Amino acid sequence: MADKKTVKEKGSSLQYVHIAVSIILMFGFGYLPPFSTVTPVGMRLLGIFLGVIYGYSTCDIIWPSLVAIIAFGLSGYPANMAAGVTSMMGSSLVFQVITQYFTAGAIVIYGVGRWFVRKTLSQKVFMGRPLLYTWCFMFVFMWSCIVLETIPMFLLLYGIWNDIADSCDYEKDSTFRYYGFGGILVSLLLGVSMMPYKSWQLGLATSWANVTGVKINLGQMLCCTSIIGTIVITAYVFLGAKLFQVDFSAMKAFDVNKLGEESKILRPRAKRIMAVYFVTVLLSLYAGTFSGTALTNFIEKTLTVSGLFCLCTAILLIIPGGEKDGKPAIIFNDIKHSDAAVSWPVIFMCAVTIPLASALTTEATGILPWLSDVFTPVFAGRSPIFIMILTIVLMVFLTNVGSNIALGNAMIPVISPFILASGVNPMFFGCALVYAANIGIFLPGSSAPASIFHGRSEIPNVKLRNKATMLGIGLHTLVSCVVWTLAFLITN
Repeated sequence: MADKKTVKEKGSSLQYVHIAVSIILMFGFGYLPPFSTVTPVGMRLLGIFLGVIYGYSTCDIIWPSLVAIIAFGLSGYPANMAAGVTSMMGSSLVFQVITQYFTAGAIVIYGVGRWFVRKTLSQKVFMGRPLLYTWCFMFVFMWSCIVLETIPMFLLLYGIWNDIADSCDYEKDSTFRYYGFGGILVSLLLGVSMMPYKSWQLGLATSWANVTGVKINLGQMLCCTSIIGTIVITAYVFLGAKLFQVDFSAMKAFDVNKLGEESKILRPRAKRIMAVYFVTVLLSLYAGTFSGTALTNFIEKTLTVSGLFCLCTAILLIIPGGEKDGKPAIIFNDIKHSDAAVSWPVIFMCAVTIPLASALTTEATGILPWLSDVFTPVFAGRSPIFIMILTIVLMVFLTNVGSNIALGNAMIPVISPFILASGVNPMFFGCALVYAANIGIFLPGSSAPASIFHGRSEIPNVKLRNKATMLGIGLHTLVSCVVWTLAFLITN
């Protein structure tokens, strides 16, 4: 008993050390003298970012987020505390995540996950073949993200994977969940940038074309990215199973009849939620594909995607559920009391890390000129193949510590002069840069999907989360270097 008490006291003492380090970084790092082109504001923001990431990794989610909001408001970057709070908690991204959580969470709560598990695991081709099932699950949804909104897809698939784990009686903190969540994160991000025809990926591709004078060929890029995605997912599924030592015996011997009779069909409530939800997704897809139409302009410029999903949730809270109980399709109390529906740690992570990562790459911090000064000499006098490989490695690294679009745009004027001077076709270099800039998953601030992943309560172990993300990053980097280099050599 004495030994257990001593261990507990040591753990408690160490926790206070972690708390102190996190707070000192947030409020004390900015007093260090600035270096190179980095400004005092840049030092303060860098300290806040380091402190909140350290707090997330060693302590908790909620209180480091609250302290970071205070530090951000006092940093001098926003005009005052009110502006700091508004830019974080009042972000349209946060609002969008909350409304999408309501709908995606309701889909799982009302039985869609269990129905999906029964429908798919009962197929003859998957019986006794859990690895094949896992590969198909990730491969199919990778392709779906070419056209579908990623954040609602993440929320929906995490809920479904949890239902698979629960149905097969995997423990709450089992490696099966880390392995699956990590695979979903990697596969969906591989899919969303296969063709940069929308969102920030299009902006980055346009910047590349403006600087180099050569547009990215979407068809040629799709050929390469589909190869990369297929190889990475295949390697993740099989290597990840060994790395995480996943026990598939429960899934292999799973009897779908354990799910009960109610899992055989979709409830009327679930059908109505899915119908409204997918109409919303199709409208967002239309707006991202057909530019210049009246409907597109209304959705993107007036209503916005956040407003569109808010409308979706409002409609589902109004229309009847179809189950003759006098209640709407989404019952708010069901959502309010379910962790599967709304995760406040995820919301706080998105609120804090995304604005911080973006702020770090603004002109006020002086960080981008410093990066340019550091990397420009590295590319000078190098061969095109060296530049290709270094571009991929650097972009993967940078997008995992900061804003992908800001750092991508910062690297274009650094890399492009050396590529143009070599006389080779710069098109595939642009493809490689855009695609590499999308796999920001290691830190919560790397991207919105990364914040959602790291904030999930089902996977609290930081080391296991990092193992999953590092496997995905390593495979993506290695395969991308090989495929993009071969594509460049063949076309040149």
